[in-house]
Amino acid sequence: MRKKEKVKYKPISVRELLLEMKNLSELMIDLAYSAALFNDRDLAEDVIELEDRVDMLAYLLDIEIMIAARDADEAKALSGVAKVASAADKISDAAGDIAAIVLQDIGVHPIVAEIFERVEEHLARIKVSENSPIVGKQINDLNLASMGIDVIAIRRNKDWIINPENEEQIKSNDIFIVRGVQEGIKEFREKAEVGPLRIEERLKTRKNETERFRDIAKQFIELKDTSELMISLAYSALLLNSKDLAEEVNSLEEYVDKLHTNFELLVLLSEFSEEETKGLLGLIRLGVAAEKISDAAAEIAEVILRGIEPHLVLKMTIMDAEETIAYARVSDKSPLVNKTLREIRLPEETGMRILAIRRKGRCIRPKLDTRIEIGDILIASGYSEGKDDLIKLASPDLPSLAEGLFEDLSEYEGEF
Repeated sequence: MRKKEKVKYKPISVRELLLEMKNLSELMIDLAYSAALFNDRDLAEDVIELEDRVDMLAYLLDIEIMIAARDADEAKALSGVAKVASAADKISDAAGDIAAIVLQDIGVHPIVAEIFERVEEHLARIKVSENSPIVGKQINDLNLASMGIDVIAIRRNKDWIINPENEEQIKSNDIFIVRGVQEGIKEFREKAEVGPLRIEERLKTRKNETERFRDIAKQFIELKDTSELMISLAYSALLLNSKDLAEEVNSLEEYVDKLHTNFELLVLLSEFSEEETKGLLGLIRLGVAAEKISDAAAEIAEVILRGIEPHLVLKMTIMDAEETIAYARVSDKSPLVNKTLREIRLPEETGMRILAIRRKGRCIRPKLDTRIEIGDILIASGYSEGKDDLIKLASPDLPSLAEGLFEDLSEYEGEF
């Protein structure tokens, strides 16, 4: 049993604590799924350590909120901050549950590799060869945002570098864990000059094996993608004080509950052999973790539905986070006008993903064949490097929204 660190009060701002909790909890989801996908105990151990860190941050944030609340009005305003922090803690707990699948030697069925080839954001493990042209370069030299990918961890010798800095220098034999669009991963793989063993090639050897479990894969993809979409939509609802977006998250939470039940039934009714029993349990636990993530996202959105005005600290935290929310109005000069989401290839071009579109007084969750219209407000999530690129595409005739941020934010709130 891991020894729990004692809580020692340190005067740290609520904003700083919440920002670290948000960044770590979202990073942990990718790290945990990577640990399961690659059956990596060291990476799973790091996820558990980060879970302990988030737990400690939650205690410190609760203390700061108690100190800051001087009357009932301030307590109500800060209750939304406490709720969001609690949800971030629950997301980190769900990531810890995924890591435990590896650490408890439960493992997951080989179908998981098939599943992760189909999810919206792909995960890949890429080794840098000694003669790679990227050896000696810094991560920020690679312009990863333009590829639509992000480095979430680097394995160097026996150590893991979690969420590496842009200035981190790449060395031969580094093992990168990256996430993003498939084409971007392929481009990075070619630059890293990895050897012949690739996920895609391993998958071919399992083709007959995974045919039996196609429906299971399809169900889990929907479960995983929807639960992670809900996190971004929930933070968007806070940022824009949007009841429409919050209600969409609430509706998706009910959908995920039904989806999870169907997933479990499908797994239990499948023809697994006795040797596959542990992998069966691993699949079920992955489903439980995905549902926990969706429940946490619903708690974030509930702040809006309960009529609590999002505290300024919440909005500043979301805008400052590594995975941020961007919003931009489409002008008549935008090259995006009358093009579908499939045609504009936004994730590949900017690293940003459209979550929702505000159009003529209502909020829609777009599909790949949805066409963009003049006056649409695009709400997207992704890493901060791609935010300005999105805004320039949508409104090439306007200055960046990064300037005068909160004045711009209040302007958009009126539309939501």
